[in-house]
Amino acid sequence: MLDTADLPKDGAIIEIGPGVGHLTWQLLERGLSVVAIEKDNKFSELLQTFARRIPQTNEGSSPALTVIHEDALEMDFARLAETCKVDQVIGNLPYNVSVPILFRLAYCAFRFRKICVLLQKEVGERIWATPGGKSYGRLSIVLKYLYHVRKLHTVYPDVFFPRPKVESVFIEMAMKPEADIPFAQTFLERVVRIGFLHRRKKMRKQFLGAIVERRILDAAFMENAEREFNFDQRAEEWDVETWVRFGQFVQQAKIGSIDS
Repeated sequence: MLDTADLPKDGAIIEIGPGVGHLTWQLLERGLSVVAIEKDNKFSELLQTFARRIPQTNEGSSPALTVIHEDALEMDFARLAETCKVDQVIGNLPYNVSVPILFRLAYCAFRFRKICVLLQKEVGERIWATPGGKSYGRLSIVLKYLYHVRKLHTVYPDVFFPRPKVESVFIEMAMKPEADIPFAQTFLERVVRIGFLHRRKKMRKQFLGAIVERRILDAAFMENAEREFNFDQRAEEWDVETWVRFGQFVQQAKIGSIDS
């Protein structure tokens, strides 16, 4: 994992879900300071014990290992990043909450330069999916707008204990400096949610339904939008660039109440 992640030679990194610290010790041996976020009480206590035995960094200004006993789903990552002067994240995300954690990282006020995480293979496939496939959707569109996504390698069940029933993937998400987080959260994600609400329906029915049932968009908006976009296609047929253009079209129309 570390050989493929192209991590910095020094500085600090946030680790999510360190467990007993297998990856943590490797990071420390490479000269990095680690800010470890661990929810489990026993693992957190174990890591705290080891942290007290590790000398401070060469500058003596901060500990080599800082353990934060907190749920990553409740973590203020922006505040943590600013306090610890760290812009990279690595971790083995709990599979049942990996998607909410990814979006918490993506939408926080701080822009992480790189996020390298181990995920269930199915989730990874949803992130790098291409238009037309059954895995293509919200994850693919929003995260690809915000990051350059790269699969580093597959991790098979036999390297884990206890052995899981699924394969895993280690992925890298590198920040796109030009991406607009408020736009992604307020407009892009919400129009995508509407578009994929019934993914086999054509876009015309999806958005006309939004007009009638939720009073979100008006008929004049749809008339103008149909000059720019093909609503006879299904949501899965629009590529990321088309979804971004549509989100910007909604934004420019000053429709701030889009919701699913």
